[in-house]
Formats: sequence, structure tokens, C-alpha cells
Amino acid sequence: ARLARLLGVELFLAQGDAVRALALLRPDAVAGATAQYGDAQVTDTPRADLFLLAQAAVQGSQQRPLPVAAAEGLTAATQRLQTWVALHPRDAQAWQTLATVYAAQGRTLGAIRAQAEVDMAQLDYTAAVARFKSAQEWVRSGGPGVDHIEASIVETRLREALSLAREQALER
Repeated sequence: ARLARLLGVELFLAQGDAVRALALLRPDAVAGATAQYGDAQVTDTPRADLFLLAQAAVQGSQQRPLPVAAAEGLTAATQRLQTWVALHPRDAQAWQTLATVYAAQGRTLGAIRAQAEVDMAQLDYTAAVARFKSAQEWVRSGGPGVDHIEASIVETRLREALSLAREQALER
């Protein structure tokens, strides 16, 4: 049943019907395993469901007027992807998908940071440093809706990326 549902989602996406795809991906239809993360219990959505949810939400967000299902889908995709990358920080594809979702929401700083995390997951620390620095520059230029928590994370991750890039350069 799960595979048939996912196939239905893919078919609706291919037809450009993101709203119907999102209906198949509603939270009660997407069961996940519960995992412990720190003191909190989180539901670990299956990876395929997660990526299809993000794809459907982004596709739906491009429609005007914005369907309610797409807005809710973007929120759900963001929350689930954030949980996923917290549990699986080396998943470059998940970070790339999160960057796409952030961009669809107009969260430029988050999108740049997620792109830098893709580089970190791929062990390309020099590229990650460049992206983190571009995120810092975006904050300094006063981009719209600067998230100061995200900016703080960028600062911390930049320091880590610089350290890892130096280590990587010494190994060569």
C-alpha cells in the first residue's frame, strides 16, 4: 500500500498536480518510526516520503494563488527535513532538498547555509567555507528577514569548516 501511494504521488507530480500529491502525503498517511533525539522523541519519516513531500510542496508553492496545502506542505517538509538532517547530518541530498524548500519559502539565509552543509557532507570544506562566508555577507548586507539564530549557526559552522579545511590542507 505504501509503495502504491508513493507511485501515486510521483504520478500526480509528473502531471503537475502538487495538491493531489500532497493529499496522498498527509501526515496520517506517512507513518514513521519514533526515535529519541536528546530529550525529545521525534518521528523519523521514511526518506522517500520525505523527499516526495518536499518536492510536492515546492512544486505546489510555485502555483498562484498559493494553495493552502502547499503552504502547509512547505512547513511540514521544513520541519521533517530539519529533523532528518539533525539525525543524519551527513546526508547531502537531504541538505540539498532542505535548501530547495528554504528557497521556496524565501528563507535565503537558511538556503545558503543548507548549501554549505551539502559541501560539508561531501567533505568539500573549502567550498563550505566560501558558502558560509557568502551567508555572512548576506547577513551583513541586511537581507530581508534575517534570522539571527540562523546567523549564529552560520558563524559557528564557519569556524568548524575553517578548522576542517586547514586539517584537510595539512593532510595533502
